[in-house]
Amino acid sequence: MQAWWESLTALERVFAAAAIPATLLLIIQLVTTLIGLGGQDGDADGPDLDGDGVPDGIDLDLDGDGIPDGIDLDGDGVPDEFYESPEETEVQHEGFNLRLFSFRGIVAFFAVYGWGALAISRSGRPWLLALIVGLILGVAAMFLVAVTMQLFVRLQSDGTVDPNNAVGLAGEVYLSVPPGRQGEGKVNVVIQEKMTECAAVTDEERAIATGEKITVIGVTRDKQLIVMRRE
Repeated sequence: MQAWWESLTALERVFAAAAIPATLLLIIQLVTTLIGLGGQDGDADGPDLDGDGVPDGIDLDLDGDGIPDGIDLDGDGVPDEFYESPEETEVQHEGFNLRLFSFRGIVAFFAVYGWGALAISRSGRPWLLALIVGLILGVAAMFLVAVTMQLFVRLQSDGTVDPNNAVGLAGEVYLSVPPGRQGEGKVNVVIQEKMTECAAVTDEERAIATGEKITVIGVTRDKQLIVMRRE
């Protein structure tokens, strides 16, 4: 290793100094991602891409209400996509907004840029060509990381429970539903193969008590389930 280092020119050492620590960071990120994806707890809510030991889909509760505020895939401490509480969840299909200058993107840039430029320089090419090719490869790597992270966000969004999919399903009252939409109660319904606690209202003249069976017949603008007593 020392002989290899001493064989490098000053510029090549700069390339290597950028590539080596960035590569180590990439390896650490890869290991923590694999640990998150194959975690020991079968009920994990998602991959731990930031390596903090907590699935990314649940590790940001900024308002302290116990409800996850978003997904932080790029490790900058800011959720990449905010979503509401389970009973008022709505999938938001936003534009394909790439975040090139995320932590992972910058690490990938320096790793690929350093090794690419070093390889070109070691092959005997001019140092300017090495700089240009390394820069192109680094930007390409940063773009690829941004696209990958955006796809992760979209996959998370696609798995979010949509209350509209509850229409026609049966469930059970968890908290009594007041009559005539004079208030809201809570019901448990299996939506998209997930047991989900949802806010609910009813048009019936009599309250639907806790434990009674219900059928979902609609969804309000506020994403409350409209339910009726099941005969």
